[in-house]
Amino acid sequence: MLVEDPGMTGIALLVVGRQVHTAYGGYIDLLALDADGRVHVLELKRDRTPRDVVAQTLDYGSWARGLGLEDLEQIYFDNHDGESGLGEAFAEQFASPLPDVVNADQQFTIIASELDPTSDRIVEFLAESYNVPINAVFFRHFSDQGRDYLARTWLLDPEPIEARTSRPSKTLRWNGRDFYTVLGRVGETHRWEVASKYGLLNGGGGSWYWKPLRNLTRGKRVFAYVAGAGYVGIGVVTGEMIPAREAKVEVNGELQPLLDQPEPRESWWKEAASEDPEITEMVVPVKWLGTRPIEEAVWEKGLFASQLTACRLRDENTITKVESAFGLGSGVS
Repeated sequence: MLVEDPGMTGIALLVVGRQVHTAYGGYIDLLALDADGRVHVLELKRDRTPRDVVAQTLDYGSWARGLGLEDLEQIYFDNHDGESGLGEAFAEQFASPLPDVVNADQQFTIIASELDPTSDRIVEFLAESYNVPINAVFFRHFSDQGRDYLARTWLLDPEPIEARTSRPSKTLRWNGRDFYTVLGRVGETHRWEVASKYGLLNGGGGSWYWKPLRNLTRGKRVFAYVAGAGYVGIGVVTGEMIPAREAKVEVNGELQPLLDQPEPRESWWKEAASEDPEITEMVVPVKWLGTRPIEEAVWEKGLFASQLTACRLRDENTITKVESAFGLGSGVS
């Protein structure tokens, strides 16, 4: 159940591997990453002596601490039959690219129905007296009138423990509002043509490309980027993602199907008309606060750029400079 839904712990996690073999001869029950790139070692309590469980968790944690990005990518690849890469899975899970720094911090968690008082004291002592990033979470099963329930309780409040045990964050916090979206590249500008004229962000050619658009919900602000040029627009999302074949646009005061318009090139039109989710195009309506021709795109060294269709824009330097270039003060929506 935890593999299928690691969020049961109360923390959004991406499972990197299950029964991960360590260099010390043991197997980590679950190895995961959170949205900040922190590595989580999750150890399920079996029929072991209490002290062994705590010691084993710390032993596995000491090994996991040395994992680099390439190690984590290989573990993910080995545990998911190469169906996708770690970066792709992370972006889909958290709507954000992998942080520049991964595994700067760790969290070790024992998962059990209960721990004996000795183990409780050991975990609390290590966490509170020595800032060891260890905790325990308990799940208990209940049945009532034919329904089954799981109750979750942490030994120590996870948020204060995280604050005490983590080193200063090397990742950027998200402001909860701004997203980055890429709309084609120089030489293939049809996506920006559709977006700029009709206010429809678009992505397709496979669910990997359009799924990130689901995170662009009403009221979020987007910074539009054309690869090889720079930032070409800032807008506010006004609706939910829909198939391009269902989208309508206003032309001369009348609503007409997007696919009846002359702008989409033939290959894009054929994909958009398809009902195959691995082929079709999806769109998200947006109200532009400002746009620029591609030849006047905003770009300078140090600004954020990514190949992801859409992701959270965390870089305040990029936000501030692009806002300024478009004549928008901070907080304009």
